[in-house]
Amino acid sequence: KQMNGDGEPIKDEPGVIQSFKALRTTGEFKAHYSKQASGNEKVGLSDFVRAVAGMKSSEGAIQALGRGQDTAGGYAVPHTVMPEILSAMTPASSLMQAGAGVVPLDHGVKSVTSAVVNAIPQAAWRTESGSLAMSEPTFRGVTAVPQSLAFMFKVSRELLADAPNMEAALRIAIGQAFAKELDRVGLRGSGTAPEPRGLLNTTGVQVVNYGGANGGSLINYAPILQGMGAVMNADGPLPNAVIGAPRSVISLAGLVDTTGQPIRKPQLLESLPILHTSQIPVDLEVGTGKDCSELYVGDFRGMYFLMRENVSIQLLREAFASTGEIGFACHVRADVVIPYPQTFAVAECSRSRASGNTF
Repeated sequence: KQMNGDGEPIKDEPGVIQSFKALRTTGEFKAHYSKQASGNEKVGLSDFVRAVAGMKSSEGAIQALGRGQDTAGGYAVPHTVMPEILSAMTPASSLMQAGAGVVPLDHGVKSVTSAVVNAIPQAAWRTESGSLAMSEPTFRGVTAVPQSLAFMFKVSRELLADAPNMEAALRIAIGQAFAKELDRVGLRGSGTAPEPRGLLNTTGVQVVNYGGANGGSLINYAPILQGMGAVMNADGPLPNAVIGAPRSVISLAGLVDTTGQPIRKPQLLESLPILHTSQIPVDLEVGTGKDCSELYVGDFRGMYFLMRENVSIQLLREAFASTGEIGFACHVRADVVIPYPQTFAVAECSRSRASGNTF
């Protein structure tokens, strides 16, 4: 299938989406899923989880179980619940904060094929009746197939039944668990099945080495500027964010000159958000350096998470029965898509200042 500008499917090659609209805000999440929700699907997450566990719940939650059971014995959360989970993911994901979107696949669609531009054609002036310059763009197709991402959690029967804030607690737990791992694979995923491929391992993403063979100290904003320069030299748009490890972000905020005065951001970076995620390591080995890290620079609106089906919750009937707790497994199927890799750069090899060397 193919989608038009409003995100509605258009008939095309069966089983494949070739263009789509990514969702990024709570309003967009709600607008998309409300179109699929039935009139009596006003079900909360905690009520739905109680229904999955066979506990007392609303009639709507019980009916939702019948509409969303999968072959593995799990139950897809109602359409009215999905926007709440995605909204809980956003503040916990540096990529989503930076503008990466979510593209929900229609039921039955298994993959997305995206055209990636490897090289821009070169235009040339011509005289009257003169020959056209021979310069062709280079394209390649990238097929994304959502992979399974899951985690397990447990909760006491009493807490699930009685806690007044269980709704919010479940949203936060589920949303943040998925957000952290999607951040990791979106930035550093290997691409070796079943793990999606992230920016670091995607062909075409710009790589700048800061500090030489053994890594270098983060003493100024040069790594970010080098990353921006690499993107701009590849005719990419001006980056809209930088993402680094917490240590890197703190180091940048604490930069001072030789007199101890804070170093001001260069004008080009004044409005550029510098976001953090714990999913970027700070112990990478580069030459003799053993505390190196990375900064990711780009227009993150140019990537998205392809998500097939709603989040599914499965009851683990016997796992914690002896302790009076109830176990659940949460599943989602997702992949990372980066249609224009040239719009991103990775600045490698900045070191920890604590070691005497820098990030």
